[in-house]
Amino acid sequence: MKSKAVVFYAAVACVMGAAAVAEAQGAGLSKKVDPLIGVVGHGSCMPGPCLPHASAYPSPDTLKPTTSGFVYDDDVVGFSQLHTQGTGGTPTYGNFLVSPRLGPGIRAADHASPIADVQAACHSYRATLTRWDTRCTVVPSAHGALYRFEFPANDDARLVFDVARKIGKAAALTNGEVRIDAATGTITGGGTFDSNWNPAPYRLFFCAKVDVRPAAVGTWAGTNVADGAASARIDRRDPLGAWLRFDTRQTRTVNLKIAVSFTSAERAAAWLEREIPAWDLDGLQAQATRAWDEALSAIAVEGMPEEEQRLFYTHLFHSMVQPRDRTGDADGWPVNAPCWDDHYTMWDTWKTLFPLMAIVRPDVVAGNVNSFVERLHRNGQVAAAYIQGKEYRVGQGGDEADNVIADAYAKQIPGIDWNAAWEVLAANAARRTEDYRTKGWVAHKSKHDYCGRMKSGSGTLGFAYNDWCASQVAAGLGKSEEARRLLQRSRNWRNVWDASLADSGFTGFIRARNADGTFQPTEARKGYNTDFYEGTCWQYSYVIPHDVPGMIEAMGGKQKFIERLQFALTNDLIDFGNEPSFMTLWLFDQVQRPYLASFWADKLRSLFTKAGPPGDDDSGAMGSLYVFMDAGFFPFAGQDTYYLHGPRAPRFAFRVAGGKTFTVTAANAGGDNIYVQSATLNGQPLETPVIHHRDIVAGGTLAFVMGSQPSAWGCGGEFDAERARRETAKK
Repeated sequence: MKSKAVVFYAAVACVMGAAAVAEAQGAGLSKKVDPLIGVVGHGSCMPGPCLPHASAYPSPDTLKPTTSGFVYDDDVVGFSQLHTQGTGGTPTYGNFLVSPRLGPGIRAADHASPIADVQAACHSYRATLTRWDTRCTVVPSAHGALYRFEFPANDDARLVFDVARKIGKAAALTNGEVRIDAATGTITGGGTFDSNWNPAPYRLFFCAKVDVRPAAVGTWAGTNVADGAASARIDRRDPLGAWLRFDTRQTRTVNLKIAVSFTSAERAAAWLEREIPAWDLDGLQAQATRAWDEALSAIAVEGMPEEEQRLFYTHLFHSMVQPRDRTGDADGWPVNAPCWDDHYTMWDTWKTLFPLMAIVRPDVVAGNVNSFVERLHRNGQVAAAYIQGKEYRVGQGGDEADNVIADAYAKQIPGIDWNAAWEVLAANAARRTEDYRTKGWVAHKSKHDYCGRMKSGSGTLGFAYNDWCASQVAAGLGKSEEARRLLQRSRNWRNVWDASLADSGFTGFIRARNADGTFQPTEARKGYNTDFYEGTCWQYSYVIPHDVPGMIEAMGGKQKFIERLQFALTNDLIDFGNEPSFMTLWLFDQVQRPYLASFWADKLRSLFTKAGPPGDDDSGAMGSLYVFMDAGFFPFAGQDTYYLHGPRAPRFAFRVAGGKTFTVTAANAGGDNIYVQSATLNGQPLETPVIHHRDIVAGGTLAFVMGSQPSAWGCGGEFDAERARRETAKK
């Protein structure tokens, strides 16, 4: 993800207007979700509805799409059935575009229409295509959607099915077919696709039905457009599609239900009959509403202003979209084999999303770890990216599945065979790049089977943390020799620490190292996508979560470390909007300066606006970060530790396993009261800014008293009021 703190403030009123309509229709906590947050501004989010962690994500696509398929204020060309959540790079999905229109036309540009009267909610989406005077409604199921199209009276109203296109490409189908059964109103099709961010070919199919018999049908394949034809196929990359024509002078409304499958059209038909057996749009919407009310009720918030609640629950909603549970629909797998798909990528999600799920949805974490095990057995690997059911070794940082497994192990997530999970860790540890295994660092511009995203600095740090994570699991499972070896190898971060590199009076930074042992001549404020993946020497020098004491020592000791981190943040040398810096602010808690963690967490929180987060949402990575910032504690993923900065509302209640509740309270919370004055855990004074996962799952209460000025709490007797005042002076 490339960070861009870009917000289109002029559109905020439109966002909140749509949210107000959604609230009137919704029930429970689902009414607090505004899907246009992250759409109007930055975030790469979609306005359409979905179910929690479901396979399908139906949403409108626009004529000039970005990665998500939708650009605010651009003309809409129809509705496709699959989308990624908040991602950047080459667009993925946008398959099986359904376009309502009047008269003939098969190209996306032919369908393009402005929209009006938008009502966006997590359980449904409604808008009017003004060019066609057609009201469109979509409600999701797990593998598909139910649409309602309210046409004007016209003898040539059409539904056009573009089978071959995807977001940003007119023909991504390399071979496939489409078939129409006019008598039953059934349309099926699909085949082999490519051209996603993950370049691997994949198979995808659909089955759709309409409730009105069409007056006529037709297809196209390549340049051959055939009125009356009920089938067409292609054997090379070419356009392919079909249309149904209706006379809406008598029946103005046409309902369409559609399901998609990664295995076959027959499986899509089975999903369709199981999930949408009737044409009951209101009933299906009620099901979706209940699903989101239940999912979002994992965290109850009290005393927070309504506008802030919208941000909180929208970001929680974004955290529950990906990864996707495609168990029963993995191509070539048994129907009972666990398959969690669309990791786009774990480089983004391991630090915040999986730790949040460990609290509110431990079953999701268990399902994913079990899916890793299945992938190792079937695919021989567990890559950081797994999209469309295909492994993709992108090498952004390391083997992030290791961090997810270690996080689950540290928190003892139930439902996981740990010996089987260890096999994943052992396999990854054995296949890290050869130079890392032999030299102790990823050599600059070395050749390996990851990809060009693997850089010397970030790759070495990533692998070192992977090794540390694996060592902790090995030790817990009694594998003492493996634990010792991996723990030793986790110290490899020191091999890319250049003690001679200096900037602004501070000495020692991570930077790229060549195969011959020399360092690259990279300046401390540079290295973005040369020495590191999406970061600089300054940013990555703080990404050593398994050896914070060693990092502090390398930076000159505690006082120098505090001074240096303050300098980095004050001079914009840390990228708030990107994953490498997610943990950085909470390092202040580890050097007895929790008030500085509070100060900078508030700065970061302010970048999340009504229009969206400060960068791509990245599969809910940004959304889950926001949830932790509001709740007042932050995880160091791969470990069982959470660092405290203080909550933004008087009360948060986390529903945890066994019917228990972990409650976070905060006297005086909100507004300028961002600093912790005191804290207790279950009534006992808490003198250090740390809690553990066992404290959360046991239930109980973490109680804060908040204030507008820094306090001595958590400072270990080192508090200096005048210094704190200078450090937190508003700039």
